[in-house]
Amino acid sequence: MDRVTIYTDGSCHGNPGPGGYAAILLHKDNTKEVHGSDWYTTNNRMELKVVIEGLRLLTRPSEVTIITDSQYVAKTINRGNLRAYVNTPGRKNADLWEQILRLSTWHKVTAKWVRGHAGNKYNQKCDTIANREASQLEKEKGLRIKIFTDLLTDMSTPAEALAKKHKCPLGMVEKYYAQFFEKYNGGTANE
Repeated sequence: MDRVTIYTDGSCHGNPGPGGYAAILLHKDNTKEVHGSDWYTTNNRMELKVVIEGLRLLTRPSEVTIITDSQYVAKTINRGNLRAYVNTPGRKNADLWEQILRLSTWHKVTAKWVRGHAGNKYNQKCDTIANREASQLEKEKGLRIKIFTDLLTDMSTPAEALAKKHKCPLGMVEKYYAQFFEKYNGGTANE
């Protein structure tokens, strides 16, 4: 079984508010990065989302160590019976924990807590990227509001039409398009 280390960090400006996440996967001499954002979330949800995205990078069964500065994530992953934890009625973020559980089925996953902002090279890099992602959302707030307003008026508006109307990159509109429909089709920003 391959040994993989995934450094993770989530960030949220406002809590709830715009959030970002970043993961760095290390396997032998290979390094992969994944990062992203959510326009309305919590810090805990970003800490979980990044674990999900890191696990999605894996292509075969592996022995995975998640390195995180979130005690919430590290303690919960290492607690033993994650299934029982996820199935506890009223559990916050159960939707994300369920995804982690499903993605970790083929892997042996453990977590190690590191103190944030304490000089760990990969943790620092993840923190920088996650905060950059959240900051980018803050800069795009006006545009996001315009796009969401258009979608609330007519949900069938194609992303291409919105990109043309607002004179912005299609990729940016597609990101907000996906987030809009995720939020209005059962998504949640609970802590």
